[in-house]
Amino acid sequence: MFRLFNRKVPSYRFIAASLILLIVSMLIGCDSNPKKTKVPKVVPDFSLTSLESKLLTRDSLKGKVVVLDFWATWCAPCRAAIPHLVTLYETYKDQGLEVIGVNLDKGDRSEVVDFVKRNHIPYPIALGANNPITKDLGNISSLPTIILLNKQSSIVLKIVGFNAEIGSKLESELKKLLAE
Repeated sequence: MFRLFNRKVPSYRFIAASLILLIVSMLIGCDSNPKKTKVPKVVPDFSLTSLESKLLTRDSLKGKVVVLDFWATWCAPCRAAIPHLVTLYETYKDQGLEVIGVNLDKGDRSEVVDFVKRNHIPYPIALGANNPITKDLGNISSLPTIILLNKQSSIVLKIVGFNAEIGSKLESELKKLLAE
């Protein structure tokens, strides 16, 4: 028994009442519809070399909307995303879209080159398995990971996995960015 305001109260009632007061006081300060907008984070400086030996850096891509697609040849969802990314690239490249596939296979480069040819991938592919970009962007370990950058090289969207809904969301977001 506890004494509360000169009254004897069983301890379980006191504890329950205290917990309820604590929860209510925490909820009063919560806003289910926050007004704050999250400022996109600028992607860390990076340097990738495409299979065609072209240097791709963050600064060389400024002014373009960029899709960084981290993928591997053995990854089924990655293979499902590629046709969608090819279509996006072909549709929007003249409006300022750049798609860069960052392959994370740890094997032979020739396997990636063959895969790109067989799948008619028109956008640049870079080998990124040992590149610090995977750590700089938050230890990319789940594939595919698709990162959308605005024209100022800020991260607007980071998506892990791929399905039709993700494809639609990605296209919707990049249309907005291209219109800016």
